[in-house]
Amino acid sequence: MKRLRVAFETQFASGMPTGLGVYAQKLARALAERSDVDLVELRDANYDVWRFDRRVYWDQVRVPLLARASRADIVHFTGGTLPLRAPHPCVLTLHDLAWLHGAVNGRLHSRLYFSTIQKRLARQADMIATDTDVARSDIMENLQLPPSRVAVTGAGVDDSWFETPRAPQDPPLLLSVGTVEERKDLITAVRALAALPAFRLVSAGPQTPYAKKVLRVAADLALGERVELLGFVDDATLRSLYSRASALLFPSLYEGFGLPPLQALAAGLPVVTSDLPVVREVLGDCAFFASPGDPASFADAVRTAATSNAVVRDLVERGRTQARRFTWSRVAERTMNLYREVLR
Repeated sequence: MKRLRVAFETQFASGMPTGLGVYAQKLARALAERSDVDLVELRDANYDVWRFDRRVYWDQVRVPLLARASRADIVHFTGGTLPLRAPHPCVLTLHDLAWLHGAVNGRLHSRLYFSTIQKRLARQADMIATDTDVARSDIMENLQLPPSRVAVTGAGVDDSWFETPRAPQDPPLLLSVGTVEERKDLITAVRALAALPAFRLVSAGPQTPYAKKVLRVAADLALGERVELLGFVDDATLRSLYSRASALLFPSLYEGFGLPPLQALAAGLPVVTSDLPVVREVLGDCAFFASPGDPASFADAVRTAATSNAVVRDLVERGRTQARRFTWSRVAERTMNLYREVLR
């Protein structure tokens, strides 16, 4: 079979990679390991895209130039954004429509670019790849695309997460992982903590101005010493936190996939999460579900999840089995099939 030359955007794995960067980095590695791919990474390790003007310059000037110079058979944009004059054939990964749904707060120019403008540009992609059936339905409805233009290729979890040792610390630790922003709703976790006097809460993830609101709520509830926002942490620190925690709290109000709770399942860590359709799709019945935005519901779920009994142990084992369904090699296989479909 002819090797495909694929130009693949990995810029978002630079600096402090969030979900975009993890996806790009892991999928690029899985594709590069295949015998039927000649991978050309579209990136500049010295360029910082985490500022609006620099991001627009990357999207609209830099990455299309790199893509055209790559002389690839197909170009894959992974950041959820497309150039105005995108090279074709091209695939766009669109994890969710958070900007379009107002689930991300930003200044007017950011909202205009990431929702209004990119909504129109996304339709120019020859194919859109996304993570879940829930996200696929959302994209088809809101971008008014036929089923043939949107495919579920998924996301994965590294094998190394299954090797995470479990050593819960005392006093017990509740862990929250992800960017500290409005839609992740860390404030609900803080308010739940007020009803859980034996626990501490640690957040790991890049911070936005919303972090100040979180700390104000913690101070108002006299929880200051029991709430810690670490900001971005490296992989070694993150794995250590998963090892020492008694449960992962995932109070998000909107998701396209939800990688932290899947990592927690792989690590054998009980998960307490918002009851969202997309999270149900990924985690199955292997988590403790709470009502979104309801601190009392989260506190009740934590009390159950942090109890070492046969029910919890069974849930954890089933969670590991569920997590093993999500591998980057499978994502790479589905992505390759998508490339071939586009080229046909």
